[in-house]
Amino acid sequence: MIKNIFPDLTKELITNSRVIAKGRAIRDLKRLVQEYGGQSSMWIKKSSQIVEFEGELYEYHWYEHHGLGRFEIKIKKV
Repeated sequence: MIKNIFPDLTKELITNSRVIAKGRAIRDLKRLVQEYGGQSSMWIKKSSQIVEFEGELYEYHWYEHHGLGRFEIKIKKV
């Protein structure tokens, strides 16, 4: 099992997140609907504010569907 060395996605990061794409603008929309369900128009892709960890800058990215939840949380170096 790989241990997550990055800080958790906190409530503050989620609250201050921004929308990257909605509905049809999401490249993986078809896969998301097939895998997790829900209406395609309700899917959004979000990004957190920049987080500094061990001197490097990162953002969290994830997909969200109102009613289903958050999926595929990833951390990306900026």
